Amino acid sequence: MIPTQWPGNLGCTLNPHAPPDAVALIDLSDPQRERIWSYGEFTGRCDAVARGLRKAGLARGDRVGLMCANSADALAVMLGTMRAGCVAVPVNPRAGADTLAFMLQDAQMRVVFVDPAHAPLVPAGAEVLTLDSPAFEDFLDPGPFEPVEPAPDEIGLILYTSGSTGRPKGVLLSHASQVLIARGYCTPAMDACLAAGPNIVAAPLFHMNATVNVTMTLLLGGAFVLMARFDPVLYIQAVHRHRVSVISGVPTMAAMMALETDALHGADLSCVQLVVIGSAPLSQTVLAQVQRLLPGAAVINSYGTTETGAGYFGAHPEGLARPPMSVGYPQAHGELRLVGEGAPERGVLQVKCATRMTGYLNRPELTAQKLLDGWIDTGDIMSRDAQGWYYFIGRADDMFVCSGENIYPGQVERLLEQHPDVLEVCVVPLDDQLRGKVPVAFVVPRPGTQPTAQALKDHVIAHAAPHLYPRRVWFIGRMPLAGTNKIDRQGLTARALTLAQEATP
Repeated sequence: MIPTQWPGNLGCTLNPHAPPDAVALIDLSDPQRERIWSYGEFTGRCDAVARGLRKAGLARGDRVGLMCANSADALAVMLGTMRAGCVAVPVNPRAGADTLAFMLQDAQMRVVFVDPAHAPLVPAGAEVLTLDSPAFEDFLDPGPFEPVEPAPDEIGLILYTSGSTGRPKGVLLSHASQVLIARGYCTPAMDACLAAGPNIVAAPLFHMNATVNVTMTLLLGGAFVLMARFDPVLYIQAVHRHRVSVISGVPTMAAMMALETDALHGADLSCVQLVVIGSAPLSQTVLAQVQRLLPGAAVINSYGTTETGAGYFGAHPEGLARPPMSVGYPQAHGELRLVGEGAPERGVLQVKCATRMTGYLNRPELTAQKLLDGWIDTGDIMSRDAQGWYYFIGRADDMFVCSGENIYPGQVERLLEQHPDVLEVCVVPLDDQLRGKVPVAFVVPRPGTQPTAQALKDHVIAHAAPHLYPRRVWFIGRMPLAGTNKIDRQGLTARALTLAQEATP
């Protein structure tokens, strides 16, 4: 049910016209204790958090941390915090002690909500409240709550970037910008999908993929299955058991599902009508894998960043079919341009849109550099075809130089993924005394195949310039994931260095 009025507060995205007894979410944070929450119950839980924060003396604008796996209570804290006019700051519990201490100080968190598993990781000196504990139940203050109506640019949420090039940056996100993102996905087609079955959310709440999926689903009055984290077997079972109609995630999740042949054999996934893949580059191999696993589902290659939001790519206004690998056609509410060598057909994507961040927390100089007259440089290299469709090529800061030639890891990955024996691949640079850096590859073979390193090298040499072939190829059972369910490129880069040193006589 598409709302006739949109909330001003991101914490108030539960559709007020949904029947109080309608299912809002199915909490699978503990698979042994499945809990179904109705709209009435979950609205009450969010209000109880908001009242509890007020009772504890927190004021409008105070920052509230969340350092926990996904759960109904974690989500209630996130939404209830924003209802109270405070700022929700979900962080990655796996970020490491130094980084967690930095984020706690950087955001000046008044209180940090944790789950029992992550309570020992909270830095010393923080005020802590543990979910699923008597103290948390005592904190809650049941009863109705009148949500705060935010000012036009008031911050509701701070999401920290992964920090791949240094310490993580807190991205300041307004209520208005994030509601607008969710609104963009509230289409009749999505409404029809959710009427047929729930969405499923396994991305962490500290990632925009999860916040957009949750708020969009609640705005439409739909239901979603909430998992603590992505586990391919449990995910397949949940889709089957709860007849999930919409799934979303990063490409690696689809590749990991394809490896679970036993779980897939016992599951009926014909209920899935829509697959939205984003947050990382989609390959032809993964797209084909998704289409084999879910032949009845439409697949959308989505794009967005924490700083710019999402939804400014979409359908063609004249109804032209989207090419499978395209991230979409520019939408009316955003301005896009490609800058740099090769522009306007190829270059770094810059975006000006209302879904963008307000700035970086405590980083005014960086904010001024990033927000140039309202334009945000995404750092993503894209191309545009003659019809105006955009395609992701790679990250500008992933580029490295080999023998004087620029190499984007995505270039080599796309070539390797065309080999029939390759399921998934990650290419990283390795230091080389003669060439500067050379590409090396970690490869997950397709089940039932046994490719050789030389065969894959020859495949690239046969289809591309010589400098692009991977000098070393290591085969692994599955890709390691970072906290956002993306491939852990930093970890694989370090692993490549270790393996290369071990192989050196």
